[in-house]
Amino acid sequence: MHAYTKEELISSTDIVRNFSAILDSIKEHRRDKVAVMRKNKLEAVILSVDEYERIQGLADLIEHLQIFKTIEKRKATPVEEYVDFEHVLAEHGLSIDDI
Repeated sequence: MHAYTKEELISSTDIVRNFSAILDSIKEHRRDKVAVMRKNKLEAVILSVDEYERIQGLADLIEHLQIFKTIEKRKATPVEEYVDFEHVLAEHGLSIDDI
């Protein structure tokens, strides 16, 4: 779980009352994020577009690294262990024409 400062924890009521000012503080980087609380429970986090896109970029990079590792692992698979695609389809009651 991530830690939040007291200034970052804001009730949903205060969000509604001060939405424009809170959004401006995030947009202008006076705050990194705002954690929205409802009934003393964390419900959502508001981030700037820049921060959201940075996080998405990191998630994409992680996914690409996982794909790379899978490809590298499969390159080491001996040819005799390969499974024919048509065989996989047949195991699931499908044929090439079905897809």
